[in-house]
Amino acid sequence: MASNTGALTLALTGALPMMLIVSAILALVVSLILLRRYRRAVAASMRTSVDHMRPEEFPLETAPLPVQTKLEIMAMNGAAPNAPSAAAAAAYNEVMAASRRAARVYTLAGICFALLMAAAFLAADQRAFIPIQFVYLFWIFAWPLAPTIYLLLAATRHVTLMIVAAYFLALALISSVAIARNPEFTWTQALVPWLVYNLPATLLLSAFLNRKIRAVGPLVMTFTLIVIAGAFLTTAILYHNDPLLKWVIALGAEIALSGDGLIITILVSGTVLFTPLGWLVFRVIKKRYARKKISDQSLTLDTIWLWFGIAYSIYLAFAAPAWFLSGPAAFFLYKIITTTGFALLRRALPQARKLLLLRVFSLGKRSEQLFDVLGARWRSLGSIQMIAGPDLATTNIEPHEFMDFLSGKLARRFITAEAALVQRLAETDFTPDHDRRFRVNEFFCYRDTWKMTLTRLVQENHAVLMDLRGFSPRQSGCIFEINELINAVPLQRVLFVIDDTTDEPFLRQTAQKAWQHMRSNSPNRLVDAQRLRLFRLRGLRPREPAQLLRAVCAAAHPA
Repeated sequence: MASNTGALTLALTGALPMMLIVSAILALVVSLILLRRYRRAVAASMRTSVDHMRPEEFPLETAPLPVQTKLEIMAMNGAAPNAPSAAAAAAYNEVMAASRRAARVYTLAGICFALLMAAAFLAADQRAFIPIQFVYLFWIFAWPLAPTIYLLLAATRHVTLMIVAAYFLALALISSVAIARNPEFTWTQALVPWLVYNLPATLLLSAFLNRKIRAVGPLVMTFTLIVIAGAFLTTAILYHNDPLLKWVIALGAEIALSGDGLIITILVSGTVLFTPLGWLVFRVIKKRYARKKISDQSLTLDTIWLWFGIAYSIYLAFAAPAWFLSGPAAFFLYKIITTTGFALLRRALPQARKLLLLRVFSLGKRSEQLFDVLGARWRSLGSIQMIAGPDLATTNIEPHEFMDFLSGKLARRFITAEAALVQRLAETDFTPDHDRRFRVNEFFCYRDTWKMTLTRLVQENHAVLMDLRGFSPRQSGCIFEINELINAVPLQRVLFVIDDTTDEPFLRQTAQKAWQHMRSNSPNRLVDAQRLRLFRLRGLRPREPAQLLRAVCAAAHPA
């Protein structure tokens, strides 16, 4: 019995950490490779014509502009509208309130997780209960709250530093009280537990918090952990089963395998045997996502808390193997609280608003930053629609899209004709997930179907945000989109984002030209004067995300 206990302890404290490290490194490499291939596949399809013909052109109808109309182009310079409508103000307040409610749910769940882990560490070590020691351990195990808040806020670098500084300031205050009450307790002793319990897990996890792979990191990590577990489990079974091990060795000798070759074969066989299980878990996640039992955000946050729960449990397993269950139990408690908390928040939702996001595809990282910051807030109020592009192709990839890509079925996501577009619009998801966040709906288009899609989308949404940073005469697609917005959307529902990289004189010239040639049925012909708003970003400074959100709410709820 003691031998079995020792073997189990060795597996939990030796083999399991190695599995986590290997699977994390492998998942990082695999994620980068797959996402690179996914981005290339999307970009290549976008350059393809359905009928291999010249893309259809949409000539503008020219008609005389009534004398009494005029276009005013107003640069807001990073400021919110002066007098938003009551509905716009209410929408902004609802978004902020929803963010606070979600933060409270996750914070309460994280506190309960940390309380259980602290109690388990004291019990496993058979220490007497000392309040300040318990508070200190609780705060050590509350560290996952920092990356959780970072993701909830889609924090900028400035806010991220504030979150980390606030955590360590609180740790320093708690440690100061502990040192004052126990002179033998030093500052080194106060810092070492955080370094031991949190730093390794944080370093491994940080790769998956990077926006470049965050969308698929948890999925790939789950898969690699399962197949790596297969390799380790197969080896362990052979090691503890002498007759089976002798038969495998004899079989290896019969086919002239060397010792190293036999070991590699055993490891590869284990991964192959567990690959179907990994794919089955993929499918389960896909189905739960389709049924709105999980969201993209909850999947990432669950991965964080489960990851730290397992990491903490490894240290508890040194006391006794049974204590390893403390981490999974703490995660289970976290899930109960988050599920219950969001269920209690399911009161009447405000009228959902749909936002169309257009942008210059060449912005790269700047597009990702704006999408993260805006999406983290707006998605409490409504969904985001956008035409898929290489810039955000890997930022918002959903489980079913990723599995279609892995299965070689990504092409069926692309719009080939008007009938396919009508069907895609009918299937578009405009309802919130279990955590009350709305989804992002991407429309995959070929070279000769994106204009048709854009024409329909501008009519289907309550507001349009167009990121024109980096805009110049080279962006012919954006020129078409500007023309289509002026033709089809009341300008009070449109907001352009610009910065110092925008060719603003050319933008103004393009807008004025489109205004002069807008179609006779344009809603902008029905008013005496119109104003086109330009929101100037200066690098997403601390107050800019809130001001941008106010401006978007004003566009969704015009006066």
